[in-house]
Amino acid sequence: METKYVRNKIRHKVIPILQELNPSLLSSFQKTLRNLKESRLIIDDAIQHVKNESVSATEDGMIKIDINKLKDHNNPKAYIYELLKGYGFTEWNDITDLLEAQSGKQILSNKYRLVKDRNFLLLTKLNDNKLGDKHKNFEINKEDEICVGEDFELRFSRIEHANIKGKTKDIVFIDRDKLIFPLVVRKWKNGDYFYPSGMKGKKKLSKFFIDNKISIIQKEKIWLLCSSNEVVWVIGERLDDRFKAVDKTKNILKIETI
Repeated sequence: METKYVRNKIRHKVIPILQELNPSLLSSFQKTLRNLKESRLIIDDAIQHVKNESVSATEDGMIKIDINKLKDHNNPKAYIYELLKGYGFTEWNDITDLLEAQSGKQILSNKYRLVKDRNFLLLTKLNDNKLGDKHKNFEINKEDEICVGEDFELRFSRIEHANIKGKTKDIVFIDRDKLIFPLVVRKWKNGDYFYPSGMKGKKKLSKFFIDNKISIIQKEKIWLLCSSNEVVWVIGERLDDRFKAVDKTKNILKIETI
């Protein structure tokens, strides 16, 4: 009601006085509005061009902003504001600082998280990060056929050699005789290493993630299948060469993510 009262007061009292002082006020004002609308269209086209060039989305809904492409344009601070203004952020100077910050720095709004990861800014919904099981371990005993966490589900089955087929990132075949039960599913930590299948020697997981361009947010979602503290499988990514089933393997365990 208060806004409506002020608007009516301006219309009925202020504008008539201004028109007396400048009879062409109304036409000039309307012309200015048209010019502003046309200018806004130009701005919108520029923003859309930058968006098409530097912003992409992953299958799981994460938004990636290419920092280098954004910085190719004049005043990237203005563009970052236009690209992110709908996500509830308020600390715009801090967001601009992310362009030059080290990987791992992040800023939160009520519903979103913005993370610097090498040459990208990564935007995700807070409730999509699924960190509830971050410090939880899951044990798998010899006869277990399934293991379910907040954001993963594993199925285990013993098979004959003739049935080894369909090996993918989500399906692996393991020499069961090399496993020490109970197995453990846990999050990765600094210092973890394994012997990636198809490669020679061991590699730290942190280096493996960098080499395979796995983002900070993707790393948070990765689980390890371990046998007596040895990494058997970086789940959904790579099997450890020491545990894979080969031609001479007698007892084969098939593991798949669902």
